[in-house]
Amino acid sequence: MQSTSTAQQRAHYRESKPLHGVPGNVYILRNSGLKEGLVQIGLSRRSGWAKALELNRDKTNTIPGNYECVFEMRAQDGGGAIEAIFQALQNVRCGRREQDFFEVDVHRAEIIIDQCIRDADLKFQNRFRQEAALREYLEKENADRTTDSQFASTSTPVVREGIFKKAFSWMSGVMN
Repeated sequence: MQSTSTAQQRAHYRESKPLHGVPGNVYILRNSGLKEGLVQIGLSRRSGWAKALELNRDKTNTIPGNYECVFEMRAQDGGGAIEAIFQALQNVRCGRREQDFFEVDVHRAEIIIDQCIRDADLKFQNRFRQEAALREYLEKENADRTTDSQFASTSTPVVREGIFKKAFSWMSGVMN
């Protein structure tokens, strides 16, 4: 059996997708103890300021300096947005993958984040509409099948909605 090194295991590390479809705040944090232009970008269901306070209070945090939130934006599909952002910024990523540090100008990062969030939210809204329409169609089909099976056992002919149903109802009333 062949063993793999830690570096190879890190290279195969993949984040799970638990936050797809979950709203969240994408934030940019700057740390006074790190070099200028190095920022941390992440996603939280809370605010970016709350994340900065949490990191500042964390005694196990080995990174010196204080964090401050310099940008924050709400996303309907947090998982999709952060995945697109990390993909767009993959060539400026620094340090370990789980720390999410990037060497990028804050203004450029803001523009990329804004565009990625818009795209991810649009995809989410379209997917939501398609799923709702499919669900509505399947519910209607299911209702039609149960109605058809109920009418099949009786002698009354099955008439679907529309002008023919109205005409049939009118004719039934006239003849009775």
